[in-house]
Amino acid sequence: MTGPTPADGQGSWVQVWLEAGREGQVFTYSNPKQLPCARGDLVQIRLRGRRHIGLVLELLDERPAALAGKALQPIETVHQQAAVEPDWQSLIETVAQQCRTTSFRTLKAVLPPGWLGQRPAAAAQRPREQLWLELIQPPTETERSSWSDAQSRLLQVLEAHGGQCWQTQALEAAQVSRSVSDTLQRRGILRRERRPFQAEEVMRPGGDGSIPKQLTEDQAQALAAIEGAPPGSQLLLWGVTGAGKTEVYLQAAARELQAGRSVLLLTPEIGLIPQLLDRSRARFGAAVAEYHSGCSDGARIRTWRHCLDSPSPLLVVGTRSAIFLPLKQLGLVVLDEEHDRSYKQDSPMPCYHARDVAQLRVQASGAKLVLGSATPSLETWRACQGPQPQCQLVRLPKRIGSSVLPPVLVVDMRQELAEGHRRLVSRPLMDRLQTLKERGEQAVVLVPRRGYSSFLSCRSCGEVVQCPHCDVALTVHRQRERSWLRCHWCDHRAEVERRCGHCGSTAFKPFGAGTQQVLEHLSGELEELRLLRFDRDTTRGRDGHRQLLERFARGEADVLIGTQMLAKGMDLPRVTLAAVLAADGLLHRPDLRAAEESLQLLLQLAGRAGRGDRPGEVLVQTYSPEHPVIRHLVDGRYEAFLKEELQQRQAASLVPFSRACLLRLAGPSASRTATAASSLAEHLRAALMQQGWLLIGPAPAPVARVAGNSRWQLLLHGPADSELPLPMETELRALLPHDVSLAIDPDPLEL
Repeated sequence: MTGPTPADGQGSWVQVWLEAGREGQVFTYSNPKQLPCARGDLVQIRLRGRRHIGLVLELLDERPAALAGKALQPIETVHQQAAVEPDWQSLIETVAQQCRTTSFRTLKAVLPPGWLGQRPAAAAQRPREQLWLELIQPPTETERSSWSDAQSRLLQVLEAHGGQCWQTQALEAAQVSRSVSDTLQRRGILRRERRPFQAEEVMRPGGDGSIPKQLTEDQAQALAAIEGAPPGSQLLLWGVTGAGKTEVYLQAAARELQAGRSVLLLTPEIGLIPQLLDRSRARFGAAVAEYHSGCSDGARIRTWRHCLDSPSPLLVVGTRSAIFLPLKQLGLVVLDEEHDRSYKQDSPMPCYHARDVAQLRVQASGAKLVLGSATPSLETWRACQGPQPQCQLVRLPKRIGSSVLPPVLVVDMRQELAEGHRRLVSRPLMDRLQTLKERGEQAVVLVPRRGYSSFLSCRSCGEVVQCPHCDVALTVHRQRERSWLRCHWCDHRAEVERRCGHCGSTAFKPFGAGTQQVLEHLSGELEELRLLRFDRDTTRGRDGHRQLLERFARGEADVLIGTQMLAKGMDLPRVTLAAVLAADGLLHRPDLRAAEESLQLLLQLAGRAGRGDRPGEVLVQTYSPEHPVIRHLVDGRYEAFLKEELQQRQAASLVPFSRACLLRLAGPSASRTATAASSLAEHLRAALMQQGWLLIGPAPAPVARVAGNSRWQLLLHGPADSELPLPMETELRALLPHDVSLAIDPDPLEL
């Protein structure tokens, strides 16, 4: 939104949109200082004595008649000029309409935290400072030989990151204390100074990857296809794991940056950011920024402002929220691992999919959209079919170099059980793990659950220990000698009792294995192996993913045991074995997309093995070796699976041959929430039927209670490619009690 600046007595009164109530309200403020504000600016004002940031909607030359004689509060400062420009505002309004929510709610959700709404009272905005280390006198080989292991590790970390980085991150990465850097400073090896902290400079790598790699013939053809695609077009870059998709992205990005156009490079999860960010910064240096929920609020605001103000093109690496960044002259949007469900926002509203928003952006800007995956989603693959495909299919069918896709060995755990082997890890997997050390190789082991055990159950009466606030079993966690119970939905924690609360029996037993238990089991069976755990519990905090993966890449462990995070995008050349424990937990979920997502995950995990010079192999433990997902995993024919799955969905008129929408309701009273759901269903049913839509429910949600709130849902099912025949959120919310919440989720990924 652009408009005139106040001058010659104009713009003395300003209409400002503020966070007041659920959807915001418009208030009139005076501008006695004639501050240079315009439509689309963010301004700081006061409302009921509290500081707020509001959006300027309109400049008024005359005081509104309704406010005659009333004292108006003044605008204090202009917080950010041109924060909301017309093209970007149009995108927000379209997303809001598609998600059936308001523009204000959408605007507040996509702007960086703290940019719209109430501001904390007045702490001085001094920049946060930290200690910066710089290598000024590299030691000689003779000096190095006399150093301790801790000093050598710290030096290696610094050298790997261009000779300088923040002290906190360097010490964490090297796993040393501050006394080590103190010693090196006294010796004149390091210089240390206090600087304003800039999150963008954390652990920036050196320039080892700055030279573009020589492309294979397939990569060169893929790059040419991207460059030759018309503006506003979409391409699916379908490349097997290890085929070099990232290098194609980077070289396509280089062409756009040289032409003065910006690039968005998105990845589904924060854990994949470090490697992609390091490669991008090594290639493009200061032109690279990052944006995701792992960044501090201040860092996200700095990146947002950089996008607004930068005179030169930028490349931003981020997760789904980065799709809304106000980059000017956008030339390329890349969604790596486009099949991943993390690109879908399911809570809170607006419930958008980053792929859908990316399509809106490229259509409006003339940019190109590249969707990359080794296991593309059914929807994207279908868009590439037919005589007039909506998406151009580009293939990378071979791995880089001499490496080939690893063979898959399926271990039938029924046979293991029949032969008297009742342990968690099968004999073939144990035999293979025993050879890692002598071969100098590494392995990754996928466990579907984190924690120690899935649940705690009484063997006498069968009672399962439940969360008191949610309809889910508590997960067993263990650290050293202490065990406790934890809910992964509401984070409730409890001690492990000695007796069953239902029958009083002491016959408690944990069931199901989590990452902690697998690590403990392998530690006892294979004492010579060094193990690391990779899940949400061990990668908390900024750079937690990076630090753990760097330790594994440096060879500090032989086996990395983790959850589904393991399968996504990691390039670890020494990994020759990828194993899956309890694959059945993935295969038998009551979900429309269970087979598709299970095969995607298993194929992605298989792709972690054999990416270096040595051949890899995959080992899967299952009680269902005849399952279609296992069959397609063994033969590696993912496209054949997509064809079969598409035929089954079409025969049953399921997504993507139809549309769906979920209405989720939650409230503290089970009866009031159920009644509200029934009332809402009756209000909508007739209008939906007239539009050819079916309403199913209401019914309790799969997890019917979370954090003390009862949860119900309505499922809407209608023709493919049709508009959602549903009123806006504000109209529906007016039909509900004040303590019953509503979320509208168009095209949900989990039904």
